[in-house]
Parts: sequence; structure tokens; C-alpha cells
Amino acid sequence: MSRLLPMISAELLKLRKRRGLFWLSLVLTVLVVIVANGVATIYHVSDPVKFPAVGGASGFISFLGVFNIVGALAAVLIGATAGAQDIGSGVFRSMVATGQSRIKLALVRIPGGLLMLLPMLAAGFGLEVAAAFLLADGTPTPDAATIFTGFGWLMAVAVLNYTVAVGLAALLRARGTAIGLLIAWQLAASRLIEAIPNFGNWRGLISSVATDRFLPGATDVIQLRRDSITLSLAAAIAVVIGWIAISTALGVWRTATQEA
Repeated sequence: MSRLLPMISAELLKLRKRRGLFWLSLVLTVLVVIVANGVATIYHVSDPVKFPAVGGASGFISFLGVFNIVGALAAVLIGATAGAQDIGSGVFRSMVATGQSRIKLALVRIPGGLLMLLPMLAAGFGLEVAAAFLLADGTPTPDAATIFTGFGWLMAVAVLNYTVAVGLAALLRARGTAIGLLIAWQLAASRLIEAIPNFGNWRGLISSVATDRFLPGATDVIQLRRDSITLSLAAAIAVVIGWIAISTALGVWRTATQEA
């Protein structure tokens, strides 16, 4: 454990030194929340009848959809960078030469990057919780259960997308390719599969569908674009764990077998 902590800290430091990545991730996770709430507030003040209050329980639930996009994107950017940066910067050979286990070198990428990603998302989520109360304009505000469930859902989305990005980038040894593939999956491929009723409950294996089961107020019946499927909470947890385990295993295998 004493040797793992410095390795994790080193991974975090390597990511934080990438100023462009750091500030872009901060914009996606924090600034977007501020701007979106600010613009929506201006619309509401200009026409309260047409544009409902930004905050409140309904506004809070609606805004989780924004987190689903920007949180996943930040996770993919940081994860793909963490998974491929040692190869891209040419330091992997030197790291192997130190005698450190290749498996450890692969696994420390996960906590190292999450230490950068999760605090940003927590800060953005905290701002949205504050907005839900400060901008409620007399409408009902979210209760503690809704807030904590929403936070758990956000962390699940972040960890899932981050670990998949780490594993894919390590497998492909290419940051840009991994980012492109995962964005295409999130925004296009997975959505197309969701819209095909013939796949039935098998669509519960899609990562974004599984995490939707963790949303506040979600039940075993998940509404998709054209129809609905049945997915229990236990099955959703198993799907998320499966995505994380498979992507991590592929990344570790590639790191352990690739030439230095």
C-alpha cells in the first residue's frame, strides 16, 4: 500500500500537468452548470409563464440530463488520456525499467484519474443542488433522498465512463481514437440500439441504459425512445460492474503484454 499511494499521486500529477485537459474538464463539469442555470434564469425572469423556474425538484431532475452528457464527456477525456499518456509521451519504457509491476502500472491509472474527475463533478453537482433551492421560485425543492440518489447516479456514470475510457485507450494505445469511439458510442450507436424494439430487454446491457436505473425515481421499467424495458436494480448493477471489469481487464492485459 505504501508503494501504491505514490504511484497514484504520480498519475494524478501527470494529468493535472495537462493544463488544457484540466481546464476543459473544469469547464464541462462546473462552468457549464453556472452558464446553463444563468441563461435559464434570464429566460424565466423575462417570461415566467412560458419558462418555468430553473430550480426546484423538477429543474433539478431535468438538469441531471445535462450532467449525463458533460459528465460522461469529461470522464472520457480524462480516462482516455490516463490510459494512453505513458505510451504517447514515451515514458512507458522508463516506467517498466524501474521494476514496477505492469499490472500495478495499469491499475493505478484508475484511482489517479478519478481523484481529478470526481471532485470536479462533485463541485458541479453541489452548485446544481444550490441552484435547485435558490432558484426554486416557490416551487417544491428536491428532498434528501432525491439529492443523494442523483449524486450516486452521477458517480456511477463518471466511474463507468472513466474506466471504460482508460481500458480502451490502453488497449488501442491511442488517446484520440478511444475518445472518438466512445463519443460515437455515447451520442450515436447506443442511441440507435436503444431505439430498436426487437432487441427487447437485451438493451439493458447498454451502459447508459443500465445507469438510468440509478436515477431518482427510477423503477424496474425504464422508458426508452419508442418503448420500455424491464431492468432490475441488481441487474443494472451487474451490467455496470461488467463494463468496468471487462474494460479494466483488457487495459491491464494490453499493458502487461505490450512491448516496452
